[in-house]
Amino acid sequence: MNTAKSGGPAALVALTVALVFSTANAQEQQTTVRWGPIELPAATAEGPGEKHNEVAGASDFSKLLIGLFTSVADYAVTKPCQDCYITSIEPNLVLADGSIANFNNGTMLHHVVNMNFSRPDVTCRPNIFSDKPIQRLGGLSGGNERFFAAGNERTRIAISGDYGYFVGEGDDWGLVYHLMNMSPQPKTVYFEYKFTWVDAEQVELDRVRPIWIDIDQCGYSEYEVPAGYSDIEWAWEADRSHKVTDIGGHLHNYGLSIAWRNETTGDNLCTSVAGYAPGSSSVPVGSGTGADAAHPLSVNTVTSDPLGLGNYNGNISDMTVCHAGDSGPGVSKGDLMQTHAQIYRPNATDHDMGIMIGFMDEEFCITNYWCF
Repeated sequence: MNTAKSGGPAALVALTVALVFSTANAQEQQTTVRWGPIELPAATAEGPGEKHNEVAGASDFSKLLIGLFTSVADYAVTKPCQDCYITSIEPNLVLADGSIANFNNGTMLHHVVNMNFSRPDVTCRPNIFSDKPIQRLGGLSGGNERFFAAGNERTRIAISGDYGYFVGEGDDWGLVYHLMNMSPQPKTVYFEYKFTWVDAEQVELDRVRPIWIDIDQCGYSEYEVPAGYSDIEWAWEADRSHKVTDIGGHLHNYGLSIAWRNETTGDNLCTSVAGYAPGSSSVPVGSGTGADAAHPLSVNTVTSDPLGLGNYNGNISDMTVCHAGDSGPGVSKGDLMQTHAQIYRPNATDHDMGIMIGFMDEEFCITNYWCF
């Protein structure tokens, strides 16, 4: 293991590299990156110990400004490669000894968002004067393109076809996250991500751009949801013609599905369906409408998980991912795109989530926002 330190003794970044080969005969590399440490306080009678919407990876100047409205971490968010194309991302949260941090030991990865501070976000344009926190963060940090996210189900995404997410030498990465410790002892945890990538000097892939879809777009992604059935929608008028190559969703317990649908053409681009272990007490308390492909009737029952299904203690452990590559339906500039998040809760909450994150092949853009 090759270990590097930056940002002082509290910023430990571990990289492990192995070589594999893709089906396209392009040499791929696999790098595991560890970001942290993150010190979680012990739970108390008032509730779990938390790091709530803490930001990591910001520049020294940005830290001062961001620190005025949220917590800022000291460690660096090191990239797995540069001048490269990322082809898959596999997230995890671990304890200091490398074991998985999950419900089985009183830990929850509520959510983590991976950002590229060097590029602006497509669906949430940076604005330092906005009352929306993600827009404001982008204005302070320089862009924060949200290119990946994970909840406690820790869904892996692989980019299909001859596509890749390009990482430039000068790109600065960051994180914003919410972690919870339900145990009476403090914990030290790390994010541990496995990236698969290819060297851009050796292999030329078609570049994809991230697209972020959120029922609380540009906010902290937390939404008030009543008891009973909900179909929560968020709409976006496409500002560019594109194809979505790969996309997946994130929901909390009692979530059924989240879909991305072209209301102009009637095409359903993807329905990401939640999965729970057999006998889980966290499954939705009712069914979906079954009205169309964006509203399935039921969740998936899953019997295994790469991280160990028992570690989830019956909580949501899976979301399906859609891979279309170049064969999916196209979206034209001006099409009305809409998300549908089906949730069926036994009680109300003020912190549900409904997010989809994917990659799109843009038809033609002159600037970040001047597209055809």
